[in-house]
Amino acid sequence: MTSRLRVLINLAALIFSLAAPAAAWDVASYASSESFHAFNQRFSGDVYHYPRHSAAPLGLLGFDIYAEASLDRGFGNSVAGDLIDGNLTGGAMTIGRVGVRKGLPGGIDIGVAYSRPLGSSNLNLASADVQWALLQGGPLSPAVSLRATGTGTVGSTGTYDFRQYGAEILVSKGFTMLTPYAGVGVFRSRGTLNAIHGPTLHDTDTQGVAYAGVTLSLLLPKITIEVEKADVVQASLRVGIGL
Repeated sequence: MTSRLRVLINLAALIFSLAAPAAAWDVASYASSESFHAFNQRFSGDVYHYPRHSAAPLGLLGFDIYAEASLDRGFGNSVAGDLIDGNLTGGAMTIGRVGVRKGLPGGIDIGVAYSRPLGSSNLNLASADVQWALLQGGPLSPAVSLRATGTGTVGSTGTYDFRQYGAEILVSKGFTMLTPYAGVGVFRSRGTLNAIHGPTLHDTDTQGVAYAGVTLSLLLPKITIEVEKADVVQASLRVGIGL
């Protein structure tokens, strides 16, 4: 096992081990339509499958393996937090994710990922994305890509089911070690609350999304910091390896 892969595996294990001592909440099985809308709207922005990478294509031999976490600090103190049955650590909604991306011919990249809100007892989500480079970028020109994503709950025995689809345009400019990037897009989410007491609730929400970040390419990992805006502003950190 290479030292790069060992570092990434240890980071992923650390992210998801944080969920064990904090496994103290679930989505409540009762809610008004107003409180469920507030929860679904904010949660859908928190778990959106943001790129956290540049617009430049990976290339046929390229790949990217990563572990990351995002943080919405005020979730527990908002109206959305009223639907939390239990306690969010520090009142924050933290999403841990691991994933892989692979370059294909024609400037196309594809990726899959698994994510989990830390502290949740049974919310598991799978995501997939495809990205196509309109401009692959160069020494003097930026890279520009179109990106489509999908996310949904998997293997869940809880009361909350979730589906989401999004589309974006992403721009980046690579330098020697730093690659800043930014993007905008829109996503549509549908959440279902299978209430034990009361009717089943459905909520459909469409939101705009904007983000900006920078990737630092070091000898061992690639480190990305991103600031994201959907319903609220949140921050994320990714550590990855690849070509």
